[in-house]
Amino acid sequence: MDAALTDVYETRLALISPPRTGSTAVARLLWQHPAVTHHCHEPFEACYWGDQGPESVESILTNPMETESGRRVPLSAVPRGSGLLMKEMSFQLSEAQFGQLIGLATAPPVFVICDPRLSTTSRLRIVRQLNGAETFPPFESGWQSLREQMELCRARDIPYVIVDSDDLRADPAGVTADLMAAVGLPSVDGLESWSPRPGLQLVSPEVGALMSDVRKGDDPFYRKVLGSSGIQPRGEVRWEREEETIAAAGLADDVAKWRYWYEEMRADPALITGRLAERENNADAG
Repeated sequence: MDAALTDVYETRLALISPPRTGSTAVARLLWQHPAVTHHCHEPFEACYWGDQGPESVESILTNPMETESGRRVPLSAVPRGSGLLMKEMSFQLSEAQFGQLIGLATAPPVFVICDPRLSTTSRLRIVRQLNGAETFPPFESGWQSLREQMELCRARDIPYVIVDSDDLRADPAGVTADLMAAVGLPSVDGLESWSPRPGLQLVSPEVGALMSDVRKGDDPFYRKVLGSSGIQPRGEVRWEREEETIAAAGLADDVAKWRYWYEEMRADPALITGRLAERENNADAG
């Protein structure tokens, strides 16, 4: 399978993140680039939630979604020289699966992050919609896996890129331009705006149902981003309320640890900041 993919796709990008960090918005931005013609959404999801084997991964990777039409097509129908985006949640990947995913990529893997308090409260809202749960296993936050994956890249001298979705919200054009340069794609104006596609089905009903039957219909994980028209500024955050929600779910100590790791990632030279650092330096100088 890997040989077939490398034969068809000239460009192969890997996008990995904890859940609810804005990674689907980054994926939508990348779909806008003419070099990215196809998308495979969480090819390892069924392995994690349904204990399925490599055949489920192969099924998704060899039946990609056309980014323009939203249709799934067989690999045999994909023109040579096309571009593939492979998006995955960090916690759904074993070390071997992570190695397989980034081994397919032609560019440094892109890790998407945001403040863990926000990703946690967002996931709490979603799991409540899915099955009425009041919390979730800390491992499924994805932060532990993401940290281990970055450490693995460093140990193996594999370059990688970090995008904080709040930096992207604050400077869409600047961060987008730097992201394109980091993954070796030509600069294209306007990638950070798009047309709403609320009817798009990123996850097949049978795979989505492995986590919750609710996902067979209107999948709450992607409802907002698919109905959006581009990268938008984040609204005002009431941090006290967010932290109360986290404490009520029994996750306060975990989130404190994730925030420490998040700040480490913010200090990593691999973080893309666009023109934000320049603005901050100018502000400090003034």
